[in-house]
Amino acid sequence: RKKAKNLERRMDNQLSEKEQLLKDIEYIDPLTINYQPTHHKLLLKVTDLQLSYEGKPLFDPLSFELHQGQRLAIQGANGSGKSSSIRWLQGTFDGEATGEILRPQRLAVSYVRQNYEDNQGTLTEFAESHHLNYQDLLNNLKKLGFERSVFQNLIQDMSMGQRKRVELAKSLATAAELFIWDEPLNYLDVFNQEQLETMITEVQPTILIVEHDETFLKNVATEVLYLSKPSETEDKK
Repeated sequence: RKKAKNLERRMDNQLSEKEQLLKDIEYIDPLTINYQPTHHKLLLKVTDLQLSYEGKPLFDPLSFELHQGQRLAIQGANGSGKSSSIRWLQGTFDGEATGEILRPQRLAVSYVRQNYEDNQGTLTEFAESHHLNYQDLLNNLKKLGFERSVFQNLIQDMSMGQRKRVELAKSLATAAELFIWDEPLNYLDVFNQEQLETMITEVQPTILIVEHDETFLKNVATEVLYLSKPSETEDKK
Protein backbone atom coordinates (compact mmCIF):
# COMPACT_ATOMS: atom_id res chain seq x y z
CA ARG A 1 0.00 0.00 0.00
CA LYS A 2 2.88 2.38 0.82
CA LYS A 3 4.56 1.63 -2.51
CA ALA A 4 1.29 2.22 -4.30
CA LYS A 5 0.84 5.60 -2.65
CA ASN A 6 4.40 6.63 -3.53
CA LEU A 7 3.84 5.58 -7.13
CA GLU A 8 0.56 7.49 -7.23
CA ARG A 9 2.24 10.59 -5.80
CA ARG A 10 5.04 10.43 -8.40
CA MET A 11 2.50 10.05 -11.19
CA ASP A 12 0.54 13.06 -9.90
CA ASN A 13 3.73 15.14 -9.78
CA GLN A 14 4.68 14.15 -13.32
CA LEU A 15 1.18 14.97 -14.55
CA SER A 16 1.32 18.37 -12.84
CA GLU A 17 4.71 19.11 -14.43
CA LYS A 18 3.42 18.16 -17.89
CA GLU A 19 0.33 20.33 -17.46
CA GLN A 20 2.52 23.29 -16.47
CA LEU A 21 4.78 22.66 -19.46
CA LEU A 22 1.78 22.69 -21.78
CA LYS A 23 0.64 25.97 -20.25
CA ASP A 24 4.09 27.46 -20.83
CA ILE A 25 4.01 26.35 -24.46
CA GLU A 26 0.50 27.64 -25.09
CA TYR A 27 0.99 31.00 -23.39
CA ILE A 28 3.59 33.42 -24.68
CA ASP A 29 3.94 36.87 -23.18
CA PRO A 30 2.85 39.48 -25.74
CA LEU A 31 5.42 41.63 -27.47
CA THR A 32 6.04 45.05 -25.98
CA ILE A 33 6.57 48.27 -27.91
CA ASN A 34 8.07 51.48 -26.51
CA TYR A 35 5.39 53.69 -28.03
CA GLN A 36 5.37 57.27 -26.75
CA PRO A 37 2.12 59.05 -27.74
CA THR A 38 2.77 62.67 -28.62
CA HIS A 39 0.73 65.83 -28.16
CA HIS A 40 1.13 66.40 -31.91
CA LYS A 41 -1.93 65.31 -33.85
CA LEU A 42 -0.28 65.55 -37.28
CA LEU A 43 3.01 63.65 -37.49
CA LEU A 44 3.68 63.75 -41.22
CA LYS A 45 2.40 65.86 -44.08
CA VAL A 46 3.91 65.06 -47.47
CA THR A 47 2.97 67.19 -50.47
CA ASP A 48 3.62 66.41 -54.15
CA LEU A 49 6.42 63.94 -53.45
CA GLN A 50 8.05 62.44 -56.54
CA LEU A 51 11.20 60.34 -56.52
CA SER A 52 13.30 59.73 -59.61
CA TYR A 53 16.44 57.99 -60.81
CA GLU A 54 18.30 59.63 -63.69
CA GLY A 55 15.28 61.78 -64.43
CA LYS A 56 12.85 58.83 -64.55
CA PRO A 57 10.07 59.16 -61.93
CA LEU A 58 9.21 56.09 -59.88
CA PHE A 59 5.60 57.12 -59.32
CA ASP A 60 3.09 59.92 -59.88
CA PRO A 61 3.35 62.80 -57.38
CA LEU A 62 1.72 61.83 -54.14
CA SER A 63 0.48 63.65 -51.07
CA PHE A 64 -0.60 62.21 -47.75
CA GLU A 65 -0.99 62.97 -44.06
CA LEU A 66 -0.31 60.71 -41.11
CA HIS A 67 -2.07 61.48 -37.84
CA GLN A 68 -1.44 60.07 -34.40
CA GLY A 69 -2.92 56.61 -33.96
CA GLN A 70 -3.09 55.85 -37.68
CA ARG A 71 -1.41 52.92 -39.41
CA LEU A 72 -0.74 53.97 -42.99
CA ALA A 73 0.22 51.20 -45.43
CA ILE A 74 2.05 52.05 -48.66
CA GLN A 75 1.25 49.62 -51.46
CA GLY A 76 2.22 49.30 -55.10
CA ALA A 77 3.80 47.00 -57.66
CA ASN A 78 7.39 45.87 -57.34
CA GLY A 79 9.70 48.72 -58.27
CA SER A 80 6.99 51.34 -57.72
CA GLY A 81 9.05 53.16 -55.08
CA LYS A 82 7.67 51.91 -51.77
CA SER A 83 11.02 51.28 -50.10
CA SER A 84 12.50 54.33 -51.82
CA SER A 85 9.84 56.42 -50.07
CA ILE A 86 10.94 54.97 -46.73
CA ARG A 87 14.57 55.77 -47.51
CA TRP A 88 13.56 59.31 -48.46
CA LEU A 89 11.92 59.71 -45.06
CA GLN A 90 15.12 58.42 -43.48
CA GLY A 91 17.21 60.84 -45.51
CA THR A 92 19.06 58.01 -47.27
CA PHE A 93 17.46 58.11 -50.74
CA ASP A 94 20.22 58.47 -53.34
CA GLY A 95 18.11 59.62 -56.31
CA GLU A 96 16.35 62.88 -57.13
CA ALA A 97 13.41 64.07 -55.06
CA THR A 98 10.86 66.86 -55.35
CA GLY A 99 8.09 67.74 -52.95
CA GLU A 100 7.71 68.95 -49.40
CA ILE A 101 7.48 67.34 -45.99
CA LEU A 102 6.15 68.84 -42.79
CA ARG A 103 6.69 67.15 -39.43
CA PRO A 104 7.18 68.24 -35.83
CA GLN A 105 10.68 69.10 -34.74
CA ARG A 106 12.43 66.38 -32.76
CA LEU A 107 9.88 63.77 -33.81
CA ALA A 108 11.05 60.45 -32.31
CA VAL A 109 11.03 57.84 -35.09
CA SER A 110 11.89 54.13 -34.94
CA TYR A 111 12.68 52.19 -38.14
CA VAL A 112 12.66 48.61 -39.31
CA ARG A 113 14.90 48.58 -42.38
CA GLN A 114 15.16 46.09 -45.21
CA ASN A 115 18.95 46.28 -45.08
CA TYR A 116 20.50 45.90 -41.65
CA GLU A 117 23.95 44.48 -42.37
CA ASP A 118 25.43 47.19 -40.16
CA ASN A 119 23.92 45.48 -37.08
CA GLN A 120 26.99 43.85 -35.57
CA GLY A 121 28.66 42.89 -32.31
CA THR A 122 27.17 41.28 -29.24
CA LEU A 123 23.61 42.00 -28.15
CA THR A 124 25.00 43.84 -25.13
CA GLU A 125 27.12 46.10 -27.33
CA PHE A 126 24.23 46.53 -29.74
CA ALA A 127 21.86 47.66 -26.98
CA GLU A 128 24.44 50.12 -25.64
CA SER A 129 25.20 51.63 -29.06
CA HIS A 130 21.50 52.19 -29.77
CA HIS A 131 20.67 53.39 -26.24
CA LEU A 132 18.24 50.53 -25.68
CA ASN A 133 17.12 48.85 -22.48
CA TYR A 134 19.02 45.58 -22.73
CA GLN A 135 16.39 43.59 -20.85
CA ASP A 136 13.60 44.91 -23.09
CA LEU A 137 15.62 43.85 -26.14
CA LEU A 138 16.21 40.35 -24.77
CA ASN A 139 12.61 39.90 -23.65
CA ASN A 140 11.23 40.61 -27.11
CA LEU A 141 13.86 38.39 -28.74
CA LYS A 142 12.78 35.54 -26.44
CA LYS A 143 9.15 36.12 -27.37
CA LEU A 144 10.11 36.12 -31.06
CA GLY A 145 11.58 32.64 -30.66
CA PHE A 146 15.25 33.30 -29.92
CA GLU A 147 16.95 30.35 -28.24
CA ARG A 148 18.96 31.20 -25.15
CA SER A 149 22.11 29.73 -26.72
CA VAL A 150 21.99 32.35 -29.49
CA PHE A 151 22.16 35.32 -27.11
CA GLN A 152 25.96 35.06 -26.88
CA ASN A 153 26.50 34.98 -30.66
CA LEU A 154 27.73 37.95 -32.64
CA ILE A 155 24.88 39.46 -34.64
CA GLN A 156 26.83 39.18 -37.91
CA ASP A 157 27.16 35.42 -37.31
CA MET A 158 23.43 34.87 -36.81
CA SER A 159 21.06 33.52 -39.45
CA MET A 160 19.10 36.01 -41.56
CA GLY A 161 15.93 35.20 -39.61
CA GLN A 162 17.67 35.86 -36.32
CA ARG A 163 19.20 39.10 -37.62
CA LYS A 164 15.77 40.24 -38.77
CA ARG A 165 14.37 39.58 -35.30
CA VAL A 166 17.19 41.68 -33.82
CA GLU A 167 16.25 44.56 -36.17
CA LEU A 168 12.58 44.24 -35.20
CA ALA A 169 13.32 43.94 -31.48
CA LYS A 170 15.51 47.04 -31.73
CA SER A 171 12.64 49.02 -33.23
CA LEU A 172 10.20 47.75 -30.60
CA ALA A 173 12.57 48.77 -27.79
CA THR A 174 13.24 52.24 -29.22
CA ALA A 175 11.19 55.01 -27.61
CA ALA A 176 9.26 56.52 -30.52
CA GLU A 177 6.23 58.56 -31.45
CA LEU A 178 6.22 57.12 -34.97
CA PHE A 179 7.28 53.67 -36.22
CA ILE A 180 8.28 53.31 -39.87
CA TRP A 181 8.60 49.68 -40.94
CA ASP A 182 9.86 48.48 -44.33
CA GLU A 183 8.66 44.88 -44.85
CA PRO A 184 8.76 43.84 -41.19
CA LEU A 185 7.48 40.30 -41.88
CA ASN A 186 10.48 39.18 -43.96
CA TYR A 187 12.00 36.01 -42.43
CA LEU A 188 9.30 35.87 -39.73
CA ASP A 189 6.90 32.98 -39.27
CA VAL A 190 3.11 33.00 -38.97
CA PHE A 191 3.31 32.92 -35.17
CA ASN A 192 5.48 36.07 -35.16
CA GLN A 193 3.02 37.75 -37.51
CA GLU A 194 0.17 37.00 -35.12
CA GLN A 195 2.25 38.40 -32.25
CA LEU A 196 2.75 41.67 -34.13
CA GLU A 197 -0.92 41.89 -35.09
CA THR A 198 -1.99 41.39 -31.47
CA MET A 199 0.46 43.97 -30.17
CA ILE A 200 -0.55 46.58 -32.78
CA THR A 201 -4.26 45.99 -32.16
CA GLU A 202 -3.87 46.42 -28.41
CA VAL A 203 -1.41 49.34 -28.32
CA GLN A 204 -2.48 51.11 -31.54
CA PRO A 205 0.84 52.87 -32.20
CA THR A 206 1.31 55.27 -35.10
CA ILE A 207 2.93 53.35 -37.96
CA LEU A 208 3.91 53.93 -41.59
CA ILE A 209 4.40 50.50 -43.10
CA VAL A 210 5.46 48.86 -46.35
CA GLU A 211 4.47 45.19 -46.49
CA HIS A 212 3.37 42.68 -49.15
CA ASP A 213 1.24 40.49 -46.89
CA GLU A 214 -2.35 41.48 -47.64
CA THR A 215 -3.83 39.70 -44.63
CA PHE A 216 -1.48 41.44 -42.22
CA LEU A 217 -2.26 44.86 -43.70
CA LYS A 218 -5.99 44.16 -43.63
CA ASN A 219 -5.72 43.40 -39.92
CA VAL A 220 -3.54 46.33 -38.84
CA ALA A 221 -3.75 49.20 -41.36
CA THR A 222 -6.23 52.05 -40.92
CA GLU A 223 -5.29 53.80 -44.18
CA VAL A 224 -3.80 52.59 -47.49
CA LEU A 225 -1.79 54.64 -49.97
CA TYR A 226 -1.28 53.22 -53.48
CA LEU A 227 1.71 54.23 -55.56
CA SER A 228 1.01 54.53 -59.28
CA LYS A 229 3.70 54.42 -61.91
CA PRO A 230 3.74 57.52 -64.14
CA SER A 231 2.40 55.48 -67.08
CA GLU A 232 -0.62 54.39 -65.08
CA THR A 233 -3.72 56.57 -65.21
CA GLU A 234 -6.21 54.29 -63.51
CA ASP A 235 -7.36 55.55 -60.15
CA LYS A 236 -6.82 52.64 -57.76
CA LYS A 237 -8.50 54.20 -54.77
